Amino acid sequence: MLDVFIGRRGDAWRLVFAPLSWMPPMLGVRANGCREIFPVARPDADDLAKFMGETDSPYEHHRIADGGVEIRAEGRSAVTLLVWLDQLVRAAPALAS
Repeated sequence: MLDVFIGRRGDAWRLVFAPLSWMPPMLGVRANGCREIFPVARPDADDLAKFMGETDSPYEHHRIADGGVEIRAEGRSAVTLLVWLDQLVRAAPALAS
């Protein structure tokens, strides 16, 4: 099961893996000790719904008022979600030093 939360921290977005969630190696190498990847691009829940629907991948999600989203997927749907999350991580704006 892939269980994540994407929310804001200041002006940037972060991706957090739930304690019992699978942490895919391709994303895990970018995570800190708190199972968090920071920053990531702003999530687009409508884009996620379209992507998961086009691939016939059932999942659960809950939108947060500030634009964040909680997402849970299992089995093949978790692998599909991984592809979407990887795009979110790769599209992250660089943090100013």
